[in-house]
Amino acid sequence: MKDAIDYGIVVSDFNKKDLIDMGYQCPIAVAPILIPFKDYEQEPDKDVVTRYSDGKTNIVFVGRIVPNKKFEDVIACFAAYKEKYDPTARLFLVGNYQETDTYYQYLQEYIKKCGVKDVIFPGHIAFNAILAYYKIADLFLCMSEHEGFCVPLVEAMLFETPIVAYASTAIPGTLGGSGVLVETKEPKMVAETMNQVMQDAEYRSEILKKQNERLKDFAYESIRGQILDEIEKVQQSKIDKVRNQNGEEK
Repeated sequence: MKDAIDYGIVVSDFNKKDLIDMGYQCPIAVAPILIPFKDYEQEPDKDVVTRYSDGKTNIVFVGRIVPNKKFEDVIACFAAYKEKYDPTARLFLVGNYQETDTYYQYLQEYIKKCGVKDVIFPGHIAFNAILAYYKIADLFLCMSEHEGFCVPLVEAMLFETPIVAYASTAIPGTLGGSGVLVETKEPKMVAETMNQVMQDAEYRSEILKKQNERLKDFAYESIRGQILDEIEKVQQSKIDKVRNQNGEEK
């Protein structure tokens, strides 16, 4: 479609580069995803919060259960962390799936292969239940290898959950210097980073401070203004083009 598009508004510099690499030559603006934060003000599911607020470490990842999210790498890192640092830790993989999905079945086999327990798939749940998993999370762990933006990173910021994420695609841009980026997926090395975040209170506090600062960049009214400004630029450009064409005809 590269020759059929006149203007673009994308949610990350990574997406912009992708389009340019594919031959798009139209003007392309960048504005983050508009996140309706008011939706997150509802009370998280009490049952979930009560059930898992028992003092055990809760590791969470939220996303569609599809291969590019690399759930198997999250599981491998969790297994290494659980084995060396925290035997009672739990992993919640929050996302929709069908039990007949090939990838879900592969993950179940992978869990058996790792010999790890306490990996929980909540499945299709209500929005307030998703919020509950963020609320009980002690760490958000992301090993995805393709993200155009990754809204769950911002959601984790909102719930003041420290983030450890693999530095791929748009993830560094979305974090914007906050969270903890890892350049490797070697499970033992990632597990060591996870443990440092969990055990070093000063380090954890600094991470959350930077995440809170980054969260301000995604304020609804600010992003709304950015998007409207870009739409107005497109509109004005079209008007100017028509005027120029009429001038040439005269």
